[in-house]
Amino acid sequence: MSADPAVVAAALDRHWPDASCELFARDAWELLVAAILSARATDTQVNKVMAVLNERLVGPAAYAVLAPRELVKPLRSLPLYPQKARAVVEAARAVLRRHNGQVPRQRAALATLPGVGPKTAAVVVGNAFAVPAIAADTHVMRLSHRLGWANREHPREAETALVDRFPPERWVKLCHQLIRCGREFCRRQNPRCAGCPLALTCPRQGLQRAGSIPTSTVPS
Repeated sequence: MSADPAVVAAALDRHWPDASCELFARDAWELLVAAILSARATDTQVNKVMAVLNERLVGPAAYAVLAPRELVKPLRSLPLYPQKARAVVEAARAVLRRHNGQVPRQRAALATLPGVGPKTAAVVVGNAFAVPAIAADTHVMRLSHRLGWANREHPREAETALVDRFPPERWVKLCHQLIRCGREFCRRQNPRCAGCPLALTCPRQGLQRAGSIPTSTVPS
């Protein structure tokens, strides 16, 4: 049993019609930096750091001349900040060296940059360049599994599940909508199934079996 994609899409559009990327960025480079910094951090945390960075650093050339230790202080509020400082500086140098200072528009090229994995690359191409892509973050993976579209919470399985069920023009916004749903309702612990807009079509794969929610919270 799995959720009806058309029903899910309609519910998401009703509840989150304007869902979009919540990372603050004025251009593709700033979005790339923000996406690298976002690992294990909230968008709010990242946006506070980006506001500080943007006051004194503009473009990859400004980052490329830094030693990673110079970024440690402004990034200290984020998880994994030493690794992220190094990744951002190395990514800036790679963008200058390989791409003449321009963030590449191809997901495969982006994924070769230091600190950039498939999800980060998808975030950048989808939101900076309007290239259809699935950014399978933790919320997208969780909902893809609970909706019965993926057998487990895994980025490749989530991406395949969504690509198979939705047209490319929906992919970017769909991910933002699933993220909003995951944050507000479909939480990893104590999901709010009773109020979730997807409740009537969602099979809650993995929840009832694990005893994660009491039966009384499930709408009939």
